[in-house]
Amino acid sequence: MRGAFSIIDTNRHVMEPADLWNAVTDEARRPVVQVAAGNTGVSVLGQAVSLPPVDFLGNEHYRRLFGDAVAAGFSAESNLRDMDREGIDGAVLWPTAGMYAVWANHLSAATSAALCRDYNDWLARYCKTDSARLRGLALLPLQSVPDAVQELRRAVDQDGLAGCILRPNPLLNRYLHDPVYDPLYRAAEELGVPVVVQESLGSTLPTVGSERYGSDRLFELKAVAEPFEIMLAFLSFFGHNVVERFPELQVGFVGAGAGWLPFWLERHEEHWGGIPFGYDCPSTLPADWLFERQGFVALAPWETTAPDIAEIVSADCLVWGSGYPLPDLTDFPHEVDRVVNDARLSDEHKRQVLHANAAKLFRF
Repeated sequence: MRGAFSIIDTNRHVMEPADLWNAVTDEARRPVVQVAAGNTGVSVLGQAVSLPPVDFLGNEHYRRLFGDAVAAGFSAESNLRDMDREGIDGAVLWPTAGMYAVWANHLSAATSAALCRDYNDWLARYCKTDSARLRGLALLPLQSVPDAVQELRRAVDQDGLAGCILRPNPLLNRYLHDPVYDPLYRAAEELGVPVVVQESLGSTLPTVGSERYGSDRLFELKAVAEPFEIMLAFLSFFGHNVVERFPELQVGFVGAGAGWLPFWLERHEEHWGGIPFGYDCPSTLPADWLFERQGFVALAPWETTAPDIAEIVSADCLVWGSGYPLPDLTDFPHEVDRVVNDARLSDEHKRQVLHANAAKLFRF
């Protein structure tokens, strides 16, 4: 609890142990995945799948904020202790190295599937440390959609995971509205679990902004890539007839804040169905109506726009996420206070944003 409010953090990252994927080896009998400092410098089969890492674990300020977690190797127990410090009642868990390791154009479907199984099984064990408070999201081998469907069903039915992760970046030149993904969306709909999109800075997959800014321009890349990639993923689901064809599918966008949403919905509505620019939109229903029915987005700790989004769009579509323990999180353990203490946001809306919406989506 934080004050009078129960809190679910929908954007909480695990830091995978260095030996998680050691059992999966290639033909040369070497580890498939090699991870550098901070779990953000990742190579797979000897080829980088992320930009050079920033060693935030060596930063004095970072170690002061998250000293217990660092000392404990980011164990589930230390995560729960930090949740207690923050007043977080429940958490939806995302990977860190895993955001890069399983999605690469040079990676075979079989190898990706093995990496995903190892991660999902490890995450299930991690969540069992306190199954009432922790929910995991599955990694899927998107190189092969049949394999991805099989792993999603296994991860939900056997491991008890509460949804699946998608990156917005094209993999094998396929966008998220490519019909090849239809069986995956159908499976998620049948299982009653959401698909959730997050962009993590530094992927070597095609990324908005990377054609303009070098890998050393982190300010520009982060400012551009995270919201713009999410906005393009939004177009795939709500502009390309995906959610209309799967009307029970829930689609979420996490890690880029929520302030972009009112503008993007308004922009989409302005052009949808119009002449000459909108008549060719594949969706036959407007995005604002579809999103209210099937979409959700996570507020970031630094945002002040929650009351405006609740008024312009709906409080029903808002959840909250911290980004713990990534280095962006500079106000730990007080990051949720901005929403809790927002005088412009009603208590009813706070209860929705901070707990009720996420509890329903992720089976708390």
